[in-house]
Amino acid sequence: MRENIILFDMDDTIIKGDSILKFMLFFIQKKPQKIFSYIALIPYFILFLLKIIKNQKIKERIATIFKDIEVDELSEIGLQFANSIIPQLYFNDALETIKKHKENKEYLVLITASFSFYAEHVANNLGFDLCLGSDLWRLENKYTGYLYGKNCYKKEKQYRLYVEGIRSAKSAYSDSISDLPLFEFAENKICVNPKQNLKKYAEKNSEYGFSIVHWS
Repeated sequence: MRENIILFDMDDTIIKGDSILKFMLFFIQKKPQKIFSYIALIPYFILFLLKIIKNQKIKERIATIFKDIEVDELSEIGLQFANSIIPQLYFNDALETIKKHKENKEYLVLITASFSFYAEHVANNLGFDLCLGSDLWRLENKYTGYLYGKNCYKKEKQYRLYVEGIRSAKSAYSDSISDLPLFEFAENKICVNPKQNLKKYAEKNSEYGFSIVHWS
């Protein structure tokens, strides 16, 4: 039975910035023939920045660039990304915190909207017990260009935890107010370098287990 569960978001919590955009830059260097798929994404990114379309739709469009890529090949590219680019982005305080939780024999879960094919390698490198991320459809050992299920974001994180049989956690770490559904699972709700809206929310709700930390 899982006990002393610790939940971590990844982007802007364990690492600085958005890993998906960084992976896309990394991937195009490996697969320059995908440039036309990238160009097709430009209108959707503009609509996303204008808040006309939401996270689910932009993630669905990003998934199209991986169409016909073999599963093992994308996993290898994800591993290279996790080993070469991600280490440059870690918050040192995040690494120290993860180390302490591991020393305490706690069960570590990385739950992120980032794609599983590279997030899983990040989780393995850091010694996490479980990784939950956004998944892609596979067919005959190739990706179809479609998301498998929903973007692992907001309430979808709750659903993914329920599927794993997780109903509560000792602590949860995140930078974003979009992870309020994730914080609902945790006794200790730790806001890492929180954006302004989460910072205000945490300050008003400190009696419910919210706290703020500043990681470098």
